[in-house]
Amino acid sequence: MSSLSSIVNTLKSGELIAYPTEGVWGLGCDPNNLDAVQRLLNLKERSPEKGLILLGSNFDHFMQYSYAADYREKLMSKWPGPHTWLVPAKQDLSPLIKGSNDRVALRLSDHKAVCDLCENFGGAIISTSANKDGQPTLEGATDIKNIFSDVKIFDGALGGLNRPSTIQDIVTDLIVR
Repeated sequence: MSSLSSIVNTLKSGELIAYPTEGVWGLGCDPNNLDAVQRLLNLKERSPEKGLILLGSNFDHFMQYSYAADYREKLMSKWPGPHTWLVPAKQDLSPLIKGSNDRVALRLSDHKAVCDLCENFGGAIISTSANKDGQPTLEGATDIKNIFSDVKIFDGALGGLNRPSTIQDIVTDLIVR
């Protein structure tokens, strides 16, 4: 398992990481490194059309990617915590992140490991479940290392939620997961 400083250096160097979140183990990378985002999609065998979650520890982490400021009060009604909102994306946001959507998935976490990671990295990170697309989410560092041998693991405990976060559209209020 890697230390916080080692994991942050891994992110900054464009590599992929695994880390605990509120409910499941996540895989992530620097959202501003599109080569890393593409490698993550390839690793998971995930269609880029689905989009990925941006996970942050500070509301300001989302400003460069979305129009979150326009919805701040509503977003904060369920943040911080295990609630992912679909928010109108900035027009220049890569389709590798937003998928084929005009919204981007954002989650403001209060999970200690995630907050430490984002604060030390200095921004949001990509978050997607630690699994091959369509397969069950891997349940721990050993399973992750067996399937994704090149991914560095930031050890820690899950947050106690027994499922992935709820995903809700900020504009329509539709719950999509």
